[in-house]
Amino acid sequence: MELRHLRYFVTVAEELHFGRAAERLNISQPPLSRQIRELEEELGFPLLLREYHKVELTPAGRVYLSQARRILEQVDTAKQEAAQAALGRTGQLRLGHGAYLPDGYLSRVLAGFQQVAPRVAVELFEAPSPRVLEALRQQSIDAGFVMTPSDASGLVVKELLREPLVVALPEGHRCATAPLADLQQLSQENFVMCRRYTDSGYRELVEDICRKAGFTPHVLQAVEQKQTLLDLIAQGLGVSIVQASAAEQATGIRYQPFPHPVPHVSTALVWRGDARADLIASLVEIAERQAAQHTSRRLAAMERAALRLTARP
Repeated sequence: MELRHLRYFVTVAEELHFGRAAERLNISQPPLSRQIRELEEELGFPLLLREYHKVELTPAGRVYLSQARRILEQVDTAKQEAAQAALGRTGQLRLGHGAYLPDGYLSRVLAGFQQVAPRVAVELFEAPSPRVLEALRQQSIDAGFVMTPSDASGLVVKELLREPLVVALPEGHRCATAPLADLQQLSQENFVMCRRYTDSGYRELVEDICRKAGFTPHVLQAVEQKQTLLDLIAQGLGVSIVQASAAEQATGIRYQPFPHPVPHVSTALVWRGDARADLIASLVEIAERQAAQHTSRRLAAMERAALRLTARP
């Protein structure tokens, strides 16, 4: 008995007509009739009652049809799962990420990855970039989205996003109506920042920018969530330095460009050289595509913001 015998029988049983079944199977009717007779001879009992212009299932045929369908479904499932495994689309991917990632970016990457690898379980590990890098080197995770590291020894790094930083001010702030000539203008301001354990790498970047401008920021509020940071700024409780992608996420805030040179925050996907190349290749492709789309949306948002400023009397 071969699988084709089961497929032929199921098709005939569904059509209850040898001519229509043969047409569906793209074969002529005599070979189909012969294959069904061979199957019945091997089983030792009839599956079909054949009368003039009429075909019916025997009681044994009805039972056999149910089991034949189940077997064929299992064979098709096995083929699909094996094909997924051959493409590296089964198993588990342990993925680290930091809180500073642009809103919606990670979820879009994961949605795209699930489409190409639906049977790969993704386990997320959220931590500041230094901890993600440490987890990678300790083999606790397979890959991670981090601020591009200065020390990438033993890791493969793929830069994805390079986003400019902007100054976030309450709408009524004295510096909100004209571009900053010097970051020193904020030296006496209260700053709102993320807590160090939430994203130490990003906070250190902001503090370093301020130090290079000649002052240490006075942090009055330290928060865990980016949205909380924006809400506090909108309420007039401080200023901050944020990614340009945050520039349309809250009302009551005016975003000012940096005096030159404009600092950037760079996001990279990093992984160990011994990670599963098949899964990583799919992840990189999707992450790059989403990064390009994010950059296009950000540039479009900046153009809209510039037009609004130009239109103001």
